[in-house]
Amino acid sequence: MSDPRVHKPSSEAPAAPDRRQLLAKEAEFWDLQEERIDSLYARPHDWRFVPKLADVIIRPRVRTFLRILDAHKGRIRSLLDVGCGNGWLCHATAKRGIRSIGIELSAKKIETAKRMAKEQGVDHLCEFFAGDVMQWRPAEKVDLLTSHGSLHHFPDFAASLDHMVANYLRPDGYMLFVEPNHEGMAPEVARFLLRCANSRWLKRFFDIDFYLEVTGKKSIDEPDQEHGAAADEEPDIRDESPAGKEFFGEHIDLDDYFTRHYEVLEREFYHYFSSHASNAFYVFMKSRLIRALWRMALPLVVRRDTRLLRRPEYQKWAEDGLWFLRRKDARS
Repeated sequence: MSDPRVHKPSSEAPAAPDRRQLLAKEAEFWDLQEERIDSLYARPHDWRFVPKLADVIIRPRVRTFLRILDAHKGRIRSLLDVGCGNGWLCHATAKRGIRSIGIELSAKKIETAKRMAKEQGVDHLCEFFAGDVMQWRPAEKVDLLTSHGSLHHFPDFAASLDHMVANYLRPDGYMLFVEPNHEGMAPEVARFLLRCANSRWLKRFFDIDFYLEVTGKKSIDEPDQEHGAAADEEPDIRDESPAGKEFFGEHIDLDDYFTRHYEVLEREFYHYFSSHASNAFYVFMKSRLIRALWRMALPLVVRRDTRLLRRPEYQKWAEDGLWFLRRKDARS
């Protein structure tokens, strides 16, 4: 991955060794996940696959996104969602009258995106493409370039982002990215959850076997590590994708990068305690009573997270960040 301190604008797609092979593996992973998506919702390994939790946890992020769209109504008439998955964002923005284009490596997910667009009556405002965004060319540049959890999978992050901005975004256009801000929990959160998992009363309610199966650990207090299927085995759809694993342990400080290279119009951070604790007290929890109590408490926990993450000392541990940007030389 390139040094994030080096910024070399380019209109040519950056070359990367074994890029084609990595992209093929990445597409295979997401195709397989889409084929088996029902199994992930049936036995979720993460709060993102529990709709009644996910709706509460991501609500502050959705509010911010919609507020930004409404504040720039008239200026954002078209968008490109990079790594669009099943097209959920394009469907939502199309309902607000925005021409929405989604591109995704997985042909299976694009099939789902097109089907859902038709079912929701927004197919006339949605376009979806399966393939490598770096080799794709739009009919015309868009007003908003957005990505939700996909940018950190790109090899040679800086050059890839430069390429997309130069080739897909209008000169006075905007960028809105939601990406992982920190891998893992704040130390105090990790210590608290570990104490709960090892406490005499709570320990019996945790589904330790499932937790170890999902994480690939041998014990509950073992540090996080890369795990998953070997190269010649079928991908584990509960694991990190091949592109994510390729750069495991490498992390760009996106907040610093975006601040140095773009004009940051807005930024917010999400998920300090609520997401990690939801996995502990719901996803890996056997007790129905504790799960029910956690669901009742979750809105309050999310509100507390929101307050804490206004403070810089907590922001560094936020799981996700949202950045609303434009070029520094953009016309006002």
